[in-house]
Amino acid sequence: MEKYVDMVSPFTNGKVKEVSAVEEHEFRKETYSVHVRYYVCEDTGERFTTTEQDELLFNDLYSQYRVKHGIPFPEEIRDIRLHYGLNYSQIIRIIGFGVNQYAQYENGRIPSESNGKMILAIQKKEVMLGLLEASKAEFESVEYCKIYETVKFASDKVGSTSEPNFFYRDTQRSIYNGFSQPNVQKLIEMVKYFICKATRIYPTKLNKEMFYADFYHYKRFGFSISGLSYQAIPFGPVPVHYDTIYDNIEVINKEVVLVHDMESTRLTCETYDLAVFNEKEIETLETIVSIINPMNTDQIVGESHKEDAWINYNNGNQLIPYSEAFSLKLV
Repeated sequence: MEKYVDMVSPFTNGKVKEVSAVEEHEFRKETYSVHVRYYVCEDTGERFTTTEQDELLFNDLYSQYRVKHGIPFPEEIRDIRLHYGLNYSQIIRIIGFGVNQYAQYENGRIPSESNGKMILAIQKKEVMLGLLEASKAEFESVEYCKIYETVKFASDKVGSTSEPNFFYRDTQRSIYNGFSQPNVQKLIEMVKYFICKATRIYPTKLNKEMFYADFYHYKRFGFSISGLSYQAIPFGPVPVHYDTIYDNIEVINKEVVLVHDMESTRLTCETYDLAVFNEKEIETLETIVSIINPMNTDQIVGESHKEDAWINYNNGNQLIPYSEAFSLKLV
């Protein structure tokens, strides 16, 4: 897909087209089909990219590789270390990694398959305790005992939480949740933000804002914000179990009103917290509000019915793969 954009070529100051395409890229001797976006100077045919476009390519490529080979993502690698209360020096002595290696993995470097499997294995507390005992000689007695007690009394599951995980269809990263780790707090604040920014909003419109925000963010960076899965129903794309989500966010007020002689639930909320989002996510949320807020419910439903994400998957309320983000028409 090609379209002219409002910018000038850095080579000739002429017209520029943005191209969205699928290309084959190789990583570690394997080939993957990757979504890419780049600019082309119309005068010279030269191709150039922005940091955002490069980020999309590599995120898509690396996410596919991680999922295929069962290699954890950076935040999961960090969560394992923090779960056991370890610093970098301690964890590399326990599992035998090189200096700075674990920190590099937390910052995005992709582990080898063997190291990735090792990191996954230590999610199990009994594995971690066994490795700790085997590396006892690496520690002074006092430090070893302290670490042993901390690991021993850690919960059995890394990332275990009292937050309601029933908001999510599953917790496995895939093309159906935008390769993102489910994040209940981001999900809650996302919902609250959209409600607070609207004069009045009903679940049908809120569903579309959630869909467009997650899919637009994936289109830009290769990850969704919330980690939700979406399906295509007669009224357009919606989060899976959206009614469960809205019913279980306590600060949302619900009022039953008559709309076109039919009962509907109007949602209101007074506060939200953007601190849980990074700058890119906030920019995405603000963009979606600026586009969708001026529309009424019927208008945004109509726009969502023009999207391939709905057209291709509405037969039988199918799940929508995030790859459809690259055909979005509204944003």
